Amino acid sequence: MSNEEMTLDINLAQHSSNTSMPDATDTTNLGSCASATLETRPGRCKRTKQAFSVAWAAGFVDGEGCICIYRQRYTADLNRKLTYRLGISITQNDLQVLEHFQQGLGIVGNIYEVRRTLQHNRQVYILNFTGINALRVIVAVQPYLVRKRLEAQTAIDYWEQGLCGKRPGRLGWPPSVVATRERFYQKMKSLK
Repeated sequence: MSNEEMTLDINLAQHSSNTSMPDATDTTNLGSCASATLETRPGRCKRTKQAFSVAWAAGFVDGEGCICIYRQRYTADLNRKLTYRLGISITQNDLQVLEHFQQGLGIVGNIYEVRRTLQHNRQVYILNFTGINALRVIVAVQPYLVRKRLEAQTAIDYWEQGLCGKRPGRLGWPPSVVATRERFYQKMKSLK
């Protein structure tokens, strides 16, 4: 590719980026990529850091996220009662976008690589938030949610009414608290 063709491509990319609002996943703006010349893999340029928006994060959760209440029993101790845990996970094949989401909110979460199978064309990653950090994410994005608004409200109600974040004491939770948590677990399950 000649310098003239590259300049034309960069100018076209800059023109197209001026006509639309850029977002964190914008890969069409080659002008900034060409000037940075940082390549992550052959043919892929490292994107410049975009400004973070909570509204963008909410849209990302609406489209790629999962708000859930986990119910589990530890198999090592069958006498142990059921436990419930609030969680939110976001699955994506672009690690930079997940890191941008996590850093923009400033809430601690874990990013894991999903084990690749024959069905995966690209590496997939999961960003997980659990417990109080999941609640913080949900509260931050809830005003902007559309599709998952009811799930977010159910998660907040679960946290408040299910006495999450509190210690049960040596006798464990009273049956009323366990029943409340189970009710919210079933409600969240029905919203899926």
